[in-house]
Amino acid sequence: MGQSLQPEPSGDRSGGRKPAEMEGEGSELERGLHAIVGSFYRYAEGAKELDQAAFQTLLSNELSHQLTSPEDQQAALDLFKKVDANNDQKISFDEYWDLIVEICRVIRRSTYNE
Repeated sequence: MGQSLQPEPSGDRSGGRKPAEMEGEGSELERGLHAIVGSFYRYAEGAKELDQAAFQTLLSNELSHQLTSPEDQQAALDLFKKVDANNDQKISFDEYWDLIVEICRVIRRSTYNE
């Protein structure tokens, strides 16, 4: 059966497998979730948080269709401040996840007329 939904102990979070080993496995939704999680850690570059530069790079590389106006640079700075809930100048995975939830809400409203 698939991977357990139980939280893993601190340390290894991949069930012992590397992201490349998991590519192509599972449903479209499962692959999408791995892509969301993997994007965070790819831009965090071994850290557990994104600094402002890494966050802006993630936005421009991965969410360019969400940020398309000339004011995007300022919008990215404003978004960083909004997502950084504890004001520590870094984006934790939980803060990143809150951003993903908000983007999903925007997609739902714009694509599915809700």
